[in-house]
Amino acid sequence: MQRLPVDSRALASVGYDAATAELEIEFRSGRVYCYVGVPQSVYDWLMRTRNKGIFVTRQIAGRYPERSLPGAGAQPVESLETSLLASLAALTPTDVP
Repeated sequence: MQRLPVDSRALASVGYDAATAELEIEFRSGRVYCYVGVPQSVYDWLMRTRNKGIFVTRQIAGRYPERSLPGAGAQPVESLETSLLASLAALTPTDVP
């Protein structure tokens, strides 16, 4: 699946396959996760929202089955929650609405 670069401090790229309803997200940490059963509308909202990291935390993580994929910085697999927290920890308080 081809991922497109996104303007986000937490996410590097996002891809979506409408035929399989799979959403791939590459985090700035290099980790890549695939979410299964994600509706097109959720992908559309993700691409439109200003704060993509918070959107993933609130609307995607824990709501759809996920699996870790090999990424650019492939290292031992950690949980999605750990990756999200690490990405969000890099933000300064002024970055969060």
